[in-house]
Amino acid sequence: MVDSKELFAGRAEDYYKCRPSYPEEAIDWLKSKVSGENALDVGAGTGIFTQKLLSRFKNVSAVEPNSDMRRIFNDFFPEVYCSDGTGEDTKLPGKSFDLITIAQAFHWLEAERFKQEAGRILRDDGKVAIIWNTELQNDFIAERNRICQKYCPRFRSGHAGKLSAAEGDAFLRNEYFREVEFIAFDNPFIMDLRIFEGNMRSRSYALGAQESDYCKFMAELRALFERHAENGIVAAPQQTQIYLGIF
Repeated sequence: MVDSKELFAGRAEDYYKCRPSYPEEAIDWLKSKVSGENALDVGAGTGIFTQKLLSRFKNVSAVEPNSDMRRIFNDFFPEVYCSDGTGEDTKLPGKSFDLITIAQAFHWLEAERFKQEAGRILRDDGKVAIIWNTELQNDFIAERNRICQKYCPRFRSGHAGKLSAAEGDAFLRNEYFREVEFIAFDNPFIMDLRIFEGNMRSRSYALGAQESDYCKFMAELRALFERHAENGIVAAPQQTQIYLGIF
């Protein structure tokens, strides 16, 4: 299994500044489905989703194994305990949480080991929310993906254990949970060139500045943005998708 701690080394600043957030109505929906106040954000990164949980839940904790990400998390959210564990081994006490969230990180987990750990730390009526900001296809996204395929050997699309999007959706709906609800919220990602470039640098598959084709990679992305921008802005179509289930 790919070590995400290595792939995200040196990308935390771009991740914090240039990744999209999540719509308020998605967090309201989650809160309405959970009968408790203790939430845990697994694979919290720099705290983009954790911040949303803080506005709805009284007690929020986090798990993040990457030290660069955790440093930024601790700078911005010193009131939140952030374990250096993993989704498979959170290092947190049993029967402690009403909700576990995994936003943009489920594909890094070993699904069955995470299920066992979630069963240990969830309360009896606890739920798990697997959340994705999922890009919807248009010409801009298709061209960007072609550039990534050209330059980035690690580039993959899809989710849920590196399955295709359709396979991942079927896995989460039909196999992984005993019961599951699915909901989606429109969440277009509005980017200027600075945000777009930082967002691309933050991706686990993106070339690093030390790699030979990095300048060519970024130049083609920049040209793509300029072809599609209107008044310096590109609005990429995106949905926030939530699978909320019990094991």
